[in-house]
Amino acid sequence: MVENILQEILDTEKKAAAMLAEAQSEASEAIKIAQTQSREEERRAAVDHRELFRTIVAAKEREVQARLKSDALSRKQQIEAAMRAAESRLAAAADMIVQEVLADGHR
Repeated sequence: MVENILQEILDTEKKAAAMLAEAQSEASEAIKIAQTQSREEERRAAVDHRELFRTIVAAKEREVQARLKSDALSRKQQIEAAMRAAESRLAAAADMIVQEVLADGHR
């Protein structure tokens, strides 16, 4: 009877050791799966962030291009206005030059 009890204890210890080994193996596998999933989620997040970054950069680029275009148009209008003003004074400047040449021409 004592031998039966000791044998049962040994069998139970063997079963417990087998269960412990199986649990450790399952835990190790679960950790590997979790790490793999975590790395995949990190990759997806990185791709999403890169796409978001590209979207933001593209929007800012369009904004800057629009501002530059607007500024260029404004500068062009200023230059054209200055040219028209200069052109309107061109005849008077030519007359002044002719008058100066004629006035100094008798020397």
